[in-house]
Amino acid sequence: MCNEYEECADHVLVDCPYVRKVFEGLSRWCSVNTEDFHTVKDVVDSVSQRGMCHNRRSKILLAVYYGALWSIWKSRNERVFKKNRIPPDKVNDTIKSVTYLWVKNRGKLDKIN
Repeated sequence: MCNEYEECADHVLVDCPYVRKVFEGLSRWCSVNTEDFHTVKDVVDSVSQRGMCHNRRSKILLAVYYGALWSIWKSRNERVFKKNRIPPDKVNDTIKSVTYLWVKNRGKLDKIN
C-alpha cells in the first residue's frame, strides 16, 4: 500500500504505515488497542480470543475486525488495479458501513445503532 516494502499479507493488511492509520481510526472508534497488531496472526488471535466471549460487544468487534481486513484488502485492490488511492479515513468509513450492514442484516443482534 505504501510502496516502501515488499508486498506480503502482514504488511498489506496490518503493518503498512497506511494501514496503521486505518487501525488508529479503528482503535479510536472502538476503544480497543490495535498497537499490538503487527501480523495477520495477531489480528486473528485477537479475534479468536474475543470469539470466546459471548457478549454483544465482542460479537460486534468480531465483525469490525473482519470488516477491517476485508475493507483494507479492497482498498489495496483499488490502488493496484485501478490506480485509485483511498484515504485511510475513507477506509474507516467503509469499515463502519460494512460492519453495520453485516451486523444489522446478517447478525443475530436485533438492535444496533
